[in-house]
Amino acid sequence: MSNQLSSFRRFPSAFAIVAASALAFTGLIASTSPAYAQTGGNDYRCSGLAEQAYVASNGVEGTKQANAKRFVATGKKLCEAGNERAAAKQFRAALKLAGVAEVETDAKMASR
Repeated sequence: MSNQLSSFRRFPSAFAIVAASALAFTGLIASTSPAYAQTGGNDYRCSGLAEQAYVASNGVEGTKQANAKRFVATGKKLCEAGNERAAAKQFRAALKLAGVAEVETDAKMASR
């Protein structure tokens, strides 16, 4: 009978170890989620600048339009991957190719 009682005494400590391990694992998963998922995607470079580049790429003709659209598509993929800096370079290349100057906004300055 004392043997059964001793196994019940060990149960709470084993349960505490399993619960602590589960909490630690959950915290690890949450802390390693991609940056774009944590920021909510409200970065100027992936919203305002992307829109400017998209509109500018539709305003040119021929091979310039194809190249500008390729820059925009690459920039969007980089935004999805969470690399806003590289995406901004692609969007600015599309603007330059289209001969359009980037429109400065307060949101852009706030993101720097």
